[in-house]
Amino acid sequence: MKTVTEKAYAKVNLTLGVLYKRPDGYHALDSLMQTVDLYDTVTMEKSTGITVTVSGAVLPYKNTLRTAAEAFYGETGLGASIHVNKRIPSEAGMGGGSADGAAVLRGLNRLYDYPLPAYFLPRLALKVGADVPFLLKGGLQRAQGVGEILTPLPYERFYLVLAKPAAGVSTKALFTSLKLPLPRPDTLAAAKAIAAGDGKALAPLLFNAMEEAAISVLPEIGSLKRTLLSLGALNAAMTGSGSTVFGLFATEEEAETAAAYLKGLVPFVHVCRTI
Repeated sequence: MKTVTEKAYAKVNLTLGVLYKRPDGYHALDSLMQTVDLYDTVTMEKSTGITVTVSGAVLPYKNTLRTAAEAFYGETGLGASIHVNKRIPSEAGMGGGSADGAAVLRGLNRLYDYPLPAYFLPRLALKVGADVPFLLKGGLQRAQGVGEILTPLPYERFYLVLAKPAAGVSTKALFTSLKLPLPRPDTLAAAKAIAAGDGKALAPLLFNAMEEAAISVLPEIGSLKRTLLSLGALNAAMTGSGSTVFGLFATEEEAETAAAYLKGLVPFVHVCRTI
């Protein structure tokens, strides 16, 4: 095997609670994270060194693809030529960079016939980024700690409309601005509704503790949320640290109708299913 290709799936935070600031400066979180069928494509070819090329976006030299490849190289001495076709927007709260890093770790391990044991990859992933361990496997998982304490959960699929304004939100700046304590989501009730496939029960439980602070920085987030609700979403919420807002819809047809309207208003709109 000379090359492998991996799909790097985006994620949404169906719930996101910020509990407290830890002694190490990070915030303790409690979130239900779910992958969706929007993805970047990452192709890797065997090489003695590490090179990264990109289409569909402009990335800095130091990015999560390179960081993940360097982490893998540090453990194995094995390099790669990596190309990513970007579809997930940056500064969106959808984990695009983290998904790419996870794809690199999965792909390089497969490319070189699994030199690293499966149990070791999540440890390596955490060195790349807090969301990377979750995105190694995806699905629906409860993420606690800084995102590395993961509990896989059963789930049914839902239709979402993702909408992102032109501007993004700085994750570091947003966390710095938070004034604790913040309201917390009902994680267990949300998980029960997701497992049952009950969109009406899930809708009022969608919650992001950072949303209010993000709206104060970027009011377009609040406007998008109101627009999605006016277009028939059961509820809408920001994902991650923003600036993407997702609307939960009862049917694919309703989601497509809402997305068609939004495409004239914001630069990024995508209809997807949770996976």
